[in-house]
Order: sequence, then C-alpha cells, then structure tokens
Amino acid sequence: MTQDQQSQARSSSEWLDALAREYRPALRRYFGKRARQQADVEDLVQEVLVRLAVRGGGDFIVQPEAYLMRTATNVWRDFLRKKRTHAEDAHDEYEEGHARVENGPVGELEGREAVGAILASLQELPDRTRQVFVLCRVEGMRQKSVAKRLGVSVSAVEKHMIRAIAHLAGTLGKK
Repeated sequence: MTQDQQSQARSSSEWLDALAREYRPALRRYFGKRARQQADVEDLVQEVLVRLAVRGGGDFIVQPEAYLMRTATNVWRDFLRKKRTHAEDAHDEYEEGHARVENGPVGELEGREAVGAILASLQELPDRTRQVFVLCRVEGMRQKSVAKRLGVSVSAVEKHMIRAIAHLAGTLGKK
C-alpha cells in the first residue's frame, strides 16, 4: 500500500469514526423506536456503519446526515424483509433435552392410539368448532386471522376454541 493510499484509508477511517460518534445516538433512537429487541438495535446501527465503511470515504457525500438516515431506512427495510421471508419468529431454538426418544414397537402403538383418540374426539365436535380448532392449533393461524377467514368475530373463535379444548380434555382425560 502506498503512502497516499494509507493516508486516504486513514482519513476515511477517521471520517467514519467521527460520523459514528456523532450519529450513533440518533441511529439508536431511530431503531429503538422500531425494533423489539435491544440486540437488534445494536446490530442495525452496526449495519448502517458497515455500509458506510464499504461505500468509502465521505468526500462524495454532500449531506452526510441525510445519506446516513437514508441508509438507516434501507437497513430497516432489509431487516423487515429478511424477518418476514425467514419467519424468524416462528422458529424455536433446538434444545438438547428434547431429542427424539425411541420407544420401540410399544411406544409406536401407544402413539398411534393417542393420535386415533384425538382424531375421534375431534370428529365429535361440531363442524365449525372443529374447523376453528384445526386452523388455530394444527395450521398455527392466529385467532384474528381465523376470524377474518371464516367471517366471524374473534370472540366467536375464542368460544369455539374453549369448547374444543374442553371437549378434548374431557374425552381424552377419561382414557
């Protein structure tokens, strides 16, 4: 690296450090109002600074504050897009204690019988109650989405769920 390149890299680094010191609190506030977790806020602030570092020195940026906030907005949009497409909130962490246990033929038979009892109990429910239960518990839909899909109120969905759970608990608890 030539002396001119070293000098240019140093000035670019100094520019980025100065920008980070000046605007990091504003970026934290910006992302803090939007993100749920503090760790995400710090990651997002860091991503803005990384993008600025990759872009290079501030010689060509006429309005650094506007450029910084535009970059922050883009980082936030990318974060939301990634969160939506990767469905991060729907994933559970793997825990070693929940490893699959092999029970052999007896466990297999007991599992099949339990599933059969659940299915039989579900068949005893009224159609709408069964439909609500399956959409909420099997398909994983939220009650508000189920209500909208079926054209009923959220309260009606809650009542169907209570009825279904009470029925399942009553019939499966007897066995």
